[in-house]
Amino acid sequence: MSERLRVQDWRSALITIIFGFVGATVFVLVNAVPMPFRMVSLLKFGFVPALAIIAVVGGIRGPLAGLITGYLGVITYDLLIHNVIVLLTLPALAYGVLGLVVGMASYDFSRGRSLGKLSLLSAIGLVFTALLLVAFGLFVGQISALAEIGFVMLPLLTTGLPSVILLTPILARLWLVLSQRVQLP
Repeated sequence: MSERLRVQDWRSALITIIFGFVGATVFVLVNAVPMPFRMVSLLKFGFVPALAIIAVVGGIRGPLAGLITGYLGVITYDLLIHNVIVLLTLPALAYGVLGLVVGMASYDFSRGRSLGKLSLLSAIGLVFTALLLVAFGLFVGQISALAEIGFVMLPLLTTGLPSVILLTPILARLWLVLSQRVQLP
């Protein structure tokens, strides 16, 4: 289990935590840049590159780093941009699940098949995230089911699925090129 979480000793645990914090910082910076999108009724078409950041950090350093990136990234973004934490940080935990699900598998970014697996698990993780967000809104926030589906789930899936399916492998390949040139851990 410690190998899967990448916390075998104090050095690898520290590197994993640092990856999570750096990923959360990159998430906040990327999410702070407004992205163009098109609304068609309740469907929102566009890209959210910050979701791909969560998935890539989970794919690079494992489930713990992905969970930290999603959780701390959303909390920090909400505090800095909106000055509020929503529903006892449960939505932030749902975004952390995206990194957790992606980080459960192991990847070789130099091979195309592994990039496909990363893309597929990113999509699965995003669906779990959307379902958790709706469940938290229904049972904790006591929000209407139609409002949760229409204003949370559909916009997240219509912008998030293209983002994680298309951008995650691209960012992972960029990470491979960068890590080969700089010799990162």
